[in-house]
Amino acid sequence: MIKSILFDLDGTFCDTANDLIETANQVYKKNSKPTISYEVGREIASDGINAFLNLRFDKNKHDFLSLSKEFLAIYNDKFLNNATLFNGVTSLLNNLDKKDISWGIVTNKARYFSEKILIHNNLMDKCSVLMCGDDIGFKPKPSPDLLIEACRVLEINVEDAIYIGDGHRDILAAKSSRIKSVLACYGYLKKTDSIKDWEPDYIINNPIEILELDFFSFDNSLS
Repeated sequence: MIKSILFDLDGTFCDTANDLIETANQVYKKNSKPTISYEVGREIASDGINAFLNLRFDKNKHDFLSLSKEFLAIYNDKFLNNATLFNGVTSLLNNLDKKDISWGIVTNKARYFSEKILIHNNLMDKCSVLMCGDDIGFKPKPSPDLLIEACRVLEINVEDAIYIGDGHRDILAAKSSRIKSVLACYGYLKKTDSIKDWEPDYIINNPIEILELDFFSFDNSLS
C-alpha cells in the first residue's frame, strides 16, 4: 500500500517557469544576447541554470561560473513572483491529508529556493520530507540517492512510495531506487521527448489523476 507520494518541484508540483524565463531573458539582455519566448523557456525550465545558459552562451568562450552567479542573483529577486502550485495539486494534497498519506519533495533545486517556495505557498509545515540537489552527501537526480534518503527519513520501504516528475531524470531516479514512477505530462516536457522510451510506470495529465491509479485502495470520489 502506498504510504507516501514524493514530488519533483519545478514542472510537477510548482509552476516556476515564468520566473526562470524572466531571469534568463534579463541575463541575455545584460550580455547583449537575444531573448527567448515563453514556449522555448518552458521546455527547459526543469533542466536548471545551465540549460538556459547553453542556449545563448558557449562554454569555451564565456565564464559560466560568473554567468551562473549573475543568473542566481537576478533569480533571487524574482523566484517568488509567480511560483504557484499547478492546478490540481491543492486538491490532491487535501485528499492525501484526509487519508493520512504523507507527501514530500525531492528536487535538484537548491534548498534555499525550495524551502522559500514551499513557505510562500504555506506548505513547509505540511511537507514530510524535503530533499534537494545541493544536500551534502547525496548525488542529484538521476542518481537514486535523494529518493532513497527521502524514504529513509519517512521510515518507509521504497515499495511504499511513488515519485512524480516531469523529466527523464525523474523516471531514471525512480527506477534506480525501485520506486514506482509517474510521469507528469502537464509539466515542462520538450516536443522532442520520447516519453514512451522512458517507460514510466504511469502517465498523468493532471495531478489529481494520481487518485485514479490502480495502486490506491481508497475512494477517489473525494476530489
